[in-house]
Amino acid sequence: MQNQIMDMNTVMYPEVTGEENQKTEKKIGDMQGHDMHNMQMPDSNSMQGMNMAAETPDIVTLNYTMLRDPNKTTLPAGPLRELHFTLTGNMNRYVWSLDNKVVSESDRILIKKGETVQLILFNNSMMRHPMHLHGHDFRVLNAQGEHSPMKNIIDMMPMEQDTIEFAATEPGGDWFFHCHILYHMMSGMGRIFRYDNNLPNPDIPNPKLAQRKLFADDRMVHPMAKVGLESNGSDGELMFANTRYRLQTEWRVGLNQHHGYESESHFGRYLGRMQWLFPYIGWDFRKRTLENPFEKNLFGQLLAPRTNLFGQTNTKNFRQVFHAGIEYTLPMLLIADGSIDSEGKLRFQLKREDIPVSKRLRFNFLVNTDKEYQLGFSYIVTKYFNLSTHLDSDMGLGAGITIVY
Repeated sequence: MQNQIMDMNTVMYPEVTGEENQKTEKKIGDMQGHDMHNMQMPDSNSMQGMNMAAETPDIVTLNYTMLRDPNKTTLPAGPLRELHFTLTGNMNRYVWSLDNKVVSESDRILIKKGETVQLILFNNSMMRHPMHLHGHDFRVLNAQGEHSPMKNIIDMMPMEQDTIEFAATEPGGDWFFHCHILYHMMSGMGRIFRYDNNLPNPDIPNPKLAQRKLFADDRMVHPMAKVGLESNGSDGELMFANTRYRLQTEWRVGLNQHHGYESESHFGRYLGRMQWLFPYIGWDFRKRTLENPFEKNLFGQLLAPRTNLFGQTNTKNFRQVFHAGIEYTLPMLLIADGSIDSEGKLRFQLKREDIPVSKRLRFNFLVNTDKEYQLGFSYIVTKYFNLSTHLDSDMGLGAGITIVY
């Protein structure tokens, strides 16, 4: 099977190709302004077939098709076992898998000694994955035929498809096939090949304990938090998540009864290969006291509107309900959120929190059918510390700091 051809110099060594590109651009820049009128140029026919890339002969496009073993690498004859794997994941959630299953969710793949095991791999993610097989070298099938190269890692680029094969020659045991980027492996991007004789491994006296330790990696729950401390109050969220599930609490607390407080909590499971769908259940508690029911915000809108955009009674200033809903990730990473609460009130919300304006400046917004909105900016000072400001339809304008974990 033909491997995808790409410039491995650019992928592997951008610092080198970047310098070379600058040299090329400089050469072109130096030529600008020269008098080209008297220069004798060949006609168009004489230039056909010329490799214009020869202007930069120091840049070589490398790919797996170029690799040729000096010796024949044909595997011993044996039954052929063909397996297909799609490399999947969600970059925003740091979740990586094969066929949308992590190691702890998948069974061991039984193979027999003497088989030729052929793996057809397709990288359907937006990151590279150097896939590594323990205990075996494999052939990378390319245009070199019987001289296809032997490797134990194949570096797969986004949208690349490769075919590898190995001879099942080990006497037995379990052999790990995984992405060699550490956090991809620990998040579950791998499979275990097991020989069907299942001979005991003297290096693993307690196989059940070893399995629990292996599975614990991709089952790990990771905490995340964001706490904003600004002049109009505190906005923040606390979240615990793993490969499939998320428990999240968010809050908005004002400095007085007029600004009040809001607290929403969601628990749900991500669905689908891309994990764009997130059904959830939770609760929504909020209270805000307004002395003047006709008070308006900076844009002349009532702080206590009587109805929402669905024509139902608007309870955004006092609500103590359970609710259920669905989040869906739209193009441009917009989050659409539709929910219904225990009193039958509907709400639709659209938001995004991390729109890049510059290398360190981020923009966020939120708008919903309760006639609420929020606009804000944050400036990344360090990994854990941001300067932030935002405008809230209920709590007004504020500025301060945000602590991120």
